[in-house]
Amino acid sequence: MQVKHVPSLPDKTPGQPASSRADVAIEQLYQAQRSALLTHLTRLLDDRLVAEDLCQDTFLKAWRAWDAGEPVANRVAWLYRIATNTAYDYLRRRRRVYFAPLYEGAETLECEPMELRVDLQEPVRHALAQLSPEARRLLVLSICAGHSAHELAAALECSDVALRLRLFRARARFRALYLQQSAN
Repeated sequence: MQVKHVPSLPDKTPGQPASSRADVAIEQLYQAQRSALLTHLTRLLDDRLVAEDLCQDTFLKAWRAWDAGEPVANRVAWLYRIATNTAYDYLRRRRRVYFAPLYEGAETLECEPMELRVDLQEPVRHALAQLSPEARRLLVLSICAGHSAHELAAALECSDVALRLRLFRARARFRALYLQQSAN
């Protein structure tokens, strides 16, 4: 990654309004860094159109924060940090929960009435309630919150293998309880 030289940017010049200083400084950063920043975001997101939107958001955030805090020593690094955080926020918001069927014969649900969906949720809640607190916590953190096995192992201070075994057992116990509940 080649970082272009950024000319000295205006700090606090007496008699010049803060918004004017921010406008000039962000404009200079934009001219010098836009292309490299867009490439950085495109690599992170693997989507040029989204990267262009987030590049604009990055410069907007930088402009809003320009006079908010302490002067920044390395403005290019500061801009890249804003861009990276903006990309990570986008990726977190985009993350969706996908539910796999509990067994091979399960049907996928399309647009069904809300009453039917509520009836389908009750066996899930009942099966979760019968699990041990640790198993329930592991399933919720893994499936609903989207944490990886590695993240959970680090948080619980155990090996990845041990955590995967716990998850396997929790899923098997949940599956058995769910099938028993839905058969009733």
